[in-house]
Amino acid sequence: MSAQHHGLTPRRISRAVLGFGLASALALGMAGAAGAQGEIDDLQRQIEEAQRQQQELSEELGRLDDQQSGLEQQGGDLSASLEGLDADIAAQVTELTGLQQRLPGSQQALRDAESRVSAATAQVRSLAGRVEQAEVDRAGILEEIDAGEQALTQARAEIGQIANQAYKQGGVSSDLAFMLGMRDSSLPEAMGLAHQALRIQNGRLSQVSQRAATDRNAEARLAAVEERIRVLQDQAEQALEQEERARGEAASAKRELDAMVADTTRITDELKAQRPVIQEQLTANRAAQQKVNDDIAARQRSLVQAGAEQSELQRQHQEAVAAAERQRRAAEEAARKARQAAEAARQAREAQQRAAAAEARAAQQRAVQQERAARAAQEQADRQARAAAEADRRVVQAAEAEQQAQPSSAWGLQLPINTYITSGFGWRSTPAGSFDYGGVGGYVHTGVDFGGGCGIPIRAAAAGEVWNADQAVWSSGNRVIISHGVVNGRALATKYHHLTRYIVSPGQQVEAGEVIGYSGNTGNSTGCHLHFETILDGAAVDPLGLL
Repeated sequence: MSAQHHGLTPRRISRAVLGFGLASALALGMAGAAGAQGEIDDLQRQIEEAQRQQQELSEELGRLDDQQSGLEQQGGDLSASLEGLDADIAAQVTELTGLQQRLPGSQQALRDAESRVSAATAQVRSLAGRVEQAEVDRAGILEEIDAGEQALTQARAEIGQIANQAYKQGGVSSDLAFMLGMRDSSLPEAMGLAHQALRIQNGRLSQVSQRAATDRNAEARLAAVEERIRVLQDQAEQALEQEERARGEAASAKRELDAMVADTTRITDELKAQRPVIQEQLTANRAAQQKVNDDIAARQRSLVQAGAEQSELQRQHQEAVAAAERQRRAAEEAARKARQAAEAARQAREAQQRAAAAEARAAQQRAVQQERAARAAQEQADRQARAAAEADRRVVQAAEAEQQAQPSSAWGLQLPINTYITSGFGWRSTPAGSFDYGGVGGYVHTGVDFGGGCGIPIRAAAAGEVWNADQAVWSSGNRVIISHGVVNGRALATKYHHLTRYIVSPGQQVEAGEVIGYSGNTGNSTGCHLHFETILDGAAVDPLGLL
């Protein structure tokens, strides 16, 4: 019995082990395939989420580009509108406008942060559910392992009872008696019992081996579940940290938005309280600028009068040229008559020569003298004619030179600076939602602003005389005013404000394109730029219509 037991059990155990190995491999393979498919699904979801976020970012960037263009235009108009205000009030208006422009972005940032909080909370709930399910799976596997251990213990006890019973029935002595050829009436029955016990014992051993394989498979599954629980718990901790960060970001965005709203309300209330001061400053600035334009108008009227006087002088010159021409023609006529007289005298001399040689010589001498006088008169007339012709030629050349020097523009103006326009000419309505510090619904910008920074050379828009190079009006800063005389029957002047410095002086004659100063931020200005005006007969007009 012992030899049979030791001969059968290893084969059965080997088959059980092989069965356990196949079952374990199948279980792990299926678990691995399921895990790989789960990772693929997670990656696919992450890719789709990244694509969605990329699309949202692209749309947001497009909206930001549009907002940036609008903000740049609003910034130029704002800079132009603040030129008549005190620096502190201008700073408040600028701050208020900046807050109003930032409010939509802060509101969107708060919405994004709240969205991230919602997403993080949902992920935490999902991971918590998955951890709970994994705990349930682990409890089931532990119950299965415990049941298996109880079954193994019971099987081992039954095998021991069978072996002990066989031994008590004389299994070993009967076998020895059988091998010695002894006869005994109880021997067949004992042998049958022994074989039956051996079969039962072998069956129990097979069950024990199979149960051991099942328990080892359960232990492998338990280890996989515990590893999955550990990974899920790590992910849950990370998700909780992410949720806490998202909640902190949302709270920070909320505080920032609340602070911006409070600042906007505060500054608006302060500006409303200062409205009388603002209106007084704007009125004073408009009066100062109007005085400048009145002074320009007076000087332009004098310029027109001087032009009229110059025209009178030109008329007198033309009359003098005409008189010289008449004198030249009279001299030619006198010379002609003198030649005729000389010819008559010569003929008279020839007629009288035979009468008296002395008289003839005297007459001849008189004729020679008359001829010399006529020649001198002719030469004088020729010189006067040449002088008049030279004067005419110079007048024609001057007219041609003036015509050639005239630029293609009907007003002869060129750009004073080669940059970009930040604010145009004319009325500006107060944007909705912003502070109407003038109280009249908008303002008038009397020139064109060119951006580009400080230190850029500013050139004379046309040739002319520098009337002003000073700081006489505080809001204009360093300024230059150039008179270009009478153009198209109207007095034309140009003004250049906020220069870092000017390099010309009053009374100086400048050529078109000559550098007169450099762009800056002096006076009541909110940034480096050139404020350029064109004055026709004392009134500001749109420079873009003259350039």
